[in-house]
Amino acid sequence: MPVTTKTQRTSRFIDPWSYIALGAAGLVLLALMGSQFFYKKLVSERVSVEPEASVELESIQLEPRLVGALRIDVRALLPSNTWVIYEIQILDQNGDVIASARKEAWSESGTWYEDGESGSWSESDLQGGLDVQAKKNEQITVAIAVLGYGNTSGQELEQPVGFKVTVENGVVDTRYLWSGLIGSTILGIIAIIATPVSGKTAIAKTIQDSDPSGRATVGGADQLVRVKINVKADETSPRQLTARLVINDAYGEQVYARAMPMHFILGTEDTRRHQLQCFFTLDPRSSYGFHVEVTPDAPVDQTKLTVRDRNHTLVPVEVVHIRPSPLSDLSDHPQDKHA
Repeated sequence: MPVTTKTQRTSRFIDPWSYIALGAAGLVLLALMGSQFFYKKLVSERVSVEPEASVELESIQLEPRLVGALRIDVRALLPSNTWVIYEIQILDQNGDVIASARKEAWSESGTWYEDGESGSWSESDLQGGLDVQAKKNEQITVAIAVLGYGNTSGQELEQPVGFKVTVENGVVDTRYLWSGLIGSTILGIIAIIATPVSGKTAIAKTIQDSDPSGRATVGGADQLVRVKINVKADETSPRQLTARLVINDAYGEQVYARAMPMHFILGTEDTRRHQLQCFFTLDPRSSYGFHVEVTPDAPVDQTKLTVRDRNHTLVPVEVVHIRPSPLSDLSDHPQDKHA
C-alpha cells in the first residue's frame, strides 16, 4: 500500500505537567525571595519585668496589609537552671487584651560522668511569639507579663526577668512556602523523569546481537510512538555506529526505512554504549513490525529495541508522520484480492 512520509519538528506532544510543576516551584521561590522585602521592624529592645507584674512597650500603629502579619518575638534571658512563665499581650487603646500567648520558658545545665569521663550539658526553651493579622487601623500596645519565676530546686524567685522583644510588621510565614517549594520541585522532577517513559511499552526486545525485531499494535493519527535503540559494544567499536530502522505494516509491506547515526553516550575501558531515539505517528493504528540492523555488527555485544506507544516529550522533536497515500487504491491491497 503506498504511503506518504513527512518529517516535521513539532511541540504538539510536549507534556505540560512538568513545566506546570516547575513553574509553580518558580512562583513559590519568587514569593520566598519577595517576602524579605515586605516586613518592617518596629521594635527591638530589652525589658525587665518583675514577677507577677507586666511591662508595656511603646504604642504601635497597626495597619491592614495584603501580605504579611504583625509578629512579636520574645526571648527570655534566663540564668541556668531557672524557669519562667510569661505572657505576651496585645492591648487596644482602652488597655483591654485583644490577643495573648503564654510561654513556659526554661534553661538547664549540668555535668555528666560516665566510665571515667565527664563533660557539661545545657538545654533551653526560651523563645515565644505571637502573630496578628490586622483587620483595621488601630493603635496597639505590646505588654510582657511574668506569671511565675523560679529555679529547678523548687524555689520561687523575686528578681526581675529580662526579655529581648522584637516586633515586625509584614512578616510572611515562610514555612508553608518552603513546603510548597519542595513539593512542587519534587513533582516537577518526577514529571521530567516520567515523561520519556510515558504511555505503554509496546516492544522491549533485547538480544545479544545487532538485529532485534518486534511487532506490536501502535500508532494512531494523534499518538506519538517513540523508538529507542540502545547498543552495548566492546572497546573495538568505532565512536559512531549506524542503525538502520525498518518499519513494516500489518501485511509485511515496508512503510519506512532509514539508516541513522547512533549517538555515543558512555565509554569505559572495555565497553562503549550508543543510543538512538526517533519519533513517529503511524496512521492508522494497526500492527507494525520494527526491525533494527546495527553496523558494523562485529563489536556489538547487545542491542535493545524499545517501542513506546502514546508517548510524550519534554521538548519539541522531529516526528516522522507515516500515513496511507491519498492516491492509493485500496482494491489493490493483497487482502482485498483474496476477499
